[in-house]
Amino acid sequence: MKRRISLILWIVVALVAVKLTLNLHPWNRKAIVDHDVVFYYGYLPATFIYHDWSFKFADNPSFSGKVWSLPLADGNRVQKMTMGLAFLYAPFFFMAHAYTLLTGGVADGYSVTYQGALVWAGLFYYILGLFLVRKILSCWFEDWVVACVIVILGLGTNLFNYATWDGAMSHGYSFCLFAGTLLVFQKWITGTNWWLTILLGLCAGLIVLIRPTNILFVIFLALLFWFQEIPFSEKLRFLRALRWKWVLLVGSGLLVWLPQLAYWKMNTGHWFFYSYIGEPFFFSRPQILNGLFSYRKGWLVYTPVMIFSLVGICLLRNRVKTFFWPVLITIGLAIYVIYSWWCWWYGGSFGSRAMIEFYVVLSIPLAAFIHTVFQKKRNWLLKSLTSVILVFLVWLNLFQTTQYRGQVIHFDSMSKKAYWSVFLKNKKPENYQELLIPADAGETLQRSTKN
Repeated sequence: MKRRISLILWIVVALVAVKLTLNLHPWNRKAIVDHDVVFYYGYLPATFIYHDWSFKFADNPSFSGKVWSLPLADGNRVQKMTMGLAFLYAPFFFMAHAYTLLTGGVADGYSVTYQGALVWAGLFYYILGLFLVRKILSCWFEDWVVACVIVILGLGTNLFNYATWDGAMSHGYSFCLFAGTLLVFQKWITGTNWWLTILLGLCAGLIVLIRPTNILFVIFLALLFWFQEIPFSEKLRFLRALRWKWVLLVGSGLLVWLPQLAYWKMNTGHWFFYSYIGEPFFFSRPQILNGLFSYRKGWLVYTPVMIFSLVGICLLRNRVKTFFWPVLITIGLAIYVIYSWWCWWYGGSFGSRAMIEFYVVLSIPLAAFIHTVFQKKRNWLLKSLTSVILVFLVWLNLFQTTQYRGQVIHFDSMSKKAYWSVFLKNKKPENYQELLIPADAGETLQRSTKN
């Protein structure tokens, strides 16, 4: 009874996402296995259909454009992305493969059935991720606060696009895995039985295997432990008491990586291999202002509702003090690392997609903000104004998501002039192409893209 509102709104958000996906039929309107997904997904057909980790099966002309590999100097090939996401794709891939075999379809791993399966996979992990966030927040906040956060995250951020339209990209999957891992971690520190230890290690290993920069979330968990409001001596006692469970924790994390290590060894001759060839980080020149505020892909330009979450970090001390420093440090590191990447705008995307997985971390200060503003002692004017702004920003995200799908918001090259020329409009002006920034703008960090 106490958690009914958040449960109802979670169901509503889930139904909205399902309904929209059914209406859009993205698997019929675009290639789902495309761009980054080609690399993430390729491990599954290569392993279970073609039995070829060298990816030489892609030499067949019928696979042109469907299978990509990076050529190496010795003639071998390597997949750019690691195989972590393939683990989460796998249940849906197997269902699609079984259905295709039973119905006599083309079981090549790339037909429309397989593409559709990836769309539903993204939707599934989005819905599950929101449910897990609901369980996390229920530990510290009233149900109405949790309900508000579920609606804001689910419909008011670019997470929604990466569930319904670009659902095969990694971000919704990492969002779900972050939430599940945080729940496991909360249980683990209160009772470190062996199965929770293994599960935590597996989750942490998979998080990093999906996107290596996701190791920042593992750091977040370590900070949560360190900043617990318990004496230092008790923390040391807890760590010493783990003993052999350290082996289970680290070993299970490495276990997830074994297939990846074997793949690299087989194709490159090295157990570890940096597959993002020619794509460095520039840690001495991070593009933080561009990453946050550029009209090209600025996180807070295209997902402005998260400003309230950043404000909420300051309010954590009054509500859930344990999270203040872990959230502040983790989000600070995430912004620094993400926008130190040479391609700080992360190519074709709606908004700054690289921040999406960290919405699990940011859900906590967002809840703190909602609780603080809407508690009974606050005046009605502040509550009313904040309500209107939040409702507008949720609507704006849904509207701009539609613009992005219709290419009214350009997937890569928005500028200030282009943004305001289509703001709250369904059509592009005739001179739209002239308003976009040049295609190569930002290829070097010396250029500014704050047009």
